[in-house]
Order: sequence, then structure tokens, then C-alpha cells
Amino acid sequence: MRSITFGLAAAAALAGAAPVLAQIERLPETSRSEAQSGAINRSLDVEGRSRIQSQQNQFEINSLRNDSVRSAPVVTAPPIAGAAPIR
Repeated sequence: MRSITFGLAAAAALAGAAPVLAQIERLPETSRSEAQSGAINRSLDVEGRSRIQSQQNQFEINSLRNDSVRSAPVVTAPPIAGAAPIR
């Protein structure tokens, strides 16, 4: 009696799981508009990352330029003999 009950319970469990398994196996295909939207979003993401990297590089270049200008010694030309001072 137990084996019949167990068999019926197992059959009912498998029958209830069959539609769930069928849904997992076949997902709906992506429409053309969804694929295009995804491609556009990926393109925008790549462009954004590229822009951020470019801005970071420019910031670092500017920072290095400013550091080199600040640390450069100030050199003045020696006075020319007999020249009048500039007013």
C-alpha cells in the first residue's frame, strides 16, 4: 500500500513540475527592437567609459603640467650694460 501511495505522490509531483520545466527550457526569443535597444545601451555604455577614461587622462596631464610649472626655477636674464630700465 505504501509503494502505491508513494508512486502516486511521485507521479503527481512530476506532473506538476512538467509545465515549470517546459517554461525554463524555452524562453521567448528577443525581438528585433529589444536587440536593437540592447545594442544601443551597450554602445552608450562603452562611449561613457571611454569618455570617463579620456577625462581622467586629461586631468592627469593637466596636473602634471601644473606641477612642472610650479617646480620650474625662475630664470631672469642678466641686465644689459648701458640699457635704460623698462618702465
